[in-house]
Amino acid sequence: MKRIIEVLGKRENAIFLGVGGVLLGGLVWGAMFWNVGAVEPSVPPAQTESSGEKAKVISDPDAYRIQDSASGFSALEIGRSKINKGFMTTVKQGRVLEQVAAPDGVTMLYFVQRSKTGDSGSSSQIDALWMGPQRESAESAPIAQITGTDEEMIRRSTRLCGFMNKDEFVYTTVKNEGSELVYYLSRFSMKQRTATPLLELYRQESNGRTAPAVLEAKLAPDKRHVLVRDERSGIASYDLKTGAQARIVPASEAVRAGESFLLAPEAGVGLYAAGRFQSDLWWFDWNTGGARQPFAAEPGFVDAGMDAGRKLIYYNWTYDRKPELALAGDKRTLLASSGVQVADLKGNPIKRFSLPKGSKEHLEFGGYSEERKTVLLHQFQLVRAAVTNGTAAVVKKTTAWLLGDLRTGTMQPLQQVEVPDGWELKDMAFGSVLTDGGSDTAAEQIFVNMQDRTYYRAKWKTKQPMVLPEEDLVLFADEPGKRVFVSSLTRPDLVVAALNYKKYNWDNQEFAWLNGHWMSRYLKAAEGDKIFFFQIN
Repeated sequence: MKRIIEVLGKRENAIFLGVGGVLLGGLVWGAMFWNVGAVEPSVPPAQTESSGEKAKVISDPDAYRIQDSASGFSALEIGRSKINKGFMTTVKQGRVLEQVAAPDGVTMLYFVQRSKTGDSGSSSQIDALWMGPQRESAESAPIAQITGTDEEMIRRSTRLCGFMNKDEFVYTTVKNEGSELVYYLSRFSMKQRTATPLLELYRQESNGRTAPAVLEAKLAPDKRHVLVRDERSGIASYDLKTGAQARIVPASEAVRAGESFLLAPEAGVGLYAAGRFQSDLWWFDWNTGGARQPFAAEPGFVDAGMDAGRKLIYYNWTYDRKPELALAGDKRTLLASSGVQVADLKGNPIKRFSLPKGSKEHLEFGGYSEERKTVLLHQFQLVRAAVTNGTAAVVKKTTAWLLGDLRTGTMQPLQQVEVPDGWELKDMAFGSVLTDGGSDTAAEQIFVNMQDRTYYRAKWKTKQPMVLPEEDLVLFADEPGKRVFVSSLTRPDLVVAALNYKKYNWDNQEFAWLNGHWMSRYLKAAEGDKIFFFQIN
C-alpha cells in the first residue's frame, strides 16, 4: 500500500490533511487540533481511581451469523451504476453511518443502518458493507440488531474501534436480551462473515429511561485494550482478555460545551480537557489505563495537540489569561499564544520556545520532523480585517515561519520565495495553520524546502489537502466549490482542476481514500443512501 500522509481532524478515519503538513522521507509535519469551544472556568484537579469493575469475558464465544436469528431483515440490496470518473452505489433503504478504508488499501468498509416498523413493533439492523472500485462485487453481513426500541439507540452505540488485522475489526454495539439492553465489544471477520462477542460491557434495564450512548471507541496499538467513552462510565479502558476496566478520566460521561477530546490511536494516548484552553487537561494512556495532569502548573492559557505522526505532544501557551488572547470566531476559538512547549508522548517536557513577555508578536506550533528533531513555528501579529461573513474580526497575520531545533532550542527563520526552482522531493515539506476563527478554509498553507530553508506560500485556500509523497502529488479538496485540485510538492506553484462534482449537493464533509487515487463519499437519499467512488487523475 502506498503511503498516504494524513493529519487527523474531526474523525480518526479521515484521510485528507487538516491543518498541518508533511515532510517526506518518513517525516511528518502537522498538528491535531481541539474541537471548537469557548474559554470556561478551570475544573479543580482530580485524581483517577480504579473503578474495580470488570466486563464479562465471553469465555467460549461461538461465532454466529446474526442473520440466522429472526431479525426479519432481508440481505442488504446494493445497486451499482457508472458515473463520470467513477461509480455510484445505492444501498436500498439504508443509511450510511460510517466509512473507513480497510488495511489492504483497496477496500472501503461502511456501517449501514436499516429500520422498519411492523405488527410486532419497531426494529433496526446495522450491516457491515465492504467494497471497492476495483472489486467485482460488494459484500455485506449484519453485525448488530435491536428490537422494540428507538432506532437511535443502536445508531448511538455501534462504533468501529479499529482493525485487528486486514480481515477483522472490533466494534461496540447494543442488543436486546429480555427486558435488558446489553452492551458488547465484538469482533467481526469479513472473510468468514461472522461476528464473535468478546466482552459484555454492562447491562441496563430497558425501562423507558434514556440508555447511555457510546460516544467514542478505539482499539489500542497492542490490540488488547480498547478505549470506550460512553455516558455511563466516561473515558475508560477495557482489557479484551480479562475484562478489567480502568476509568481513566473522572466526570467525562457527558459531552460538555467547549470540551477538548483528542485521541492518537496509533500510540494509544489521548488528551482531554473539560474547558477550552485550560491547563488542568488530562493526558491518558489506554494501553495501561494511566492518567495525569502534566501541564497544571502553567499560569496562562494552554492550547494542546499532537503532531501528525503521533511522535510528540505540544501546547501553545500564554503568559496570562487575558480574555483578549482568545480569538472567538463563528467556527472556533483561536489562541494568540506567546510560545510553544514540546513534550514527549508521556507528557514529559522536551523543549520550550517563546517570545518575550509584552511582545506584539505571537508564536504557535506548525509541525514536527522526527528525523531532524525540528518543529515548524508560525510567528504572527493580530490585525483587524474583513472575514468570511463580511464583518470585521481580529485575525492572524503571518510575520515569519521558523524552524525550532529540539536539540539546541534555537529558532531559525525561513525565507519566502515566489517561484520554486530546482526543489527535490526528499527535501520537501508541507504545513499550514489556521488564521481566522470564522472560516474553515482561512489557513496559511506553505511548502517548505528543508535543505535551503525556504518556503512557498500557496495562493489558494482549501480545507482538506492530501499528500502522496511517492508520487510527488498533492490533492486539494475545495469543499465550498465541490472541486478537487492537483498539485505537487516540488512545483507547488502549478495547480490543475481535476474534478468538479458540485451537482451532487453534498450534505456532509466525510472523505475517505483508497489506493489508485480513489475517493469515497456518501450522500443521503430517501430511497437509500448513495455511495460514490471518484478517481482523481
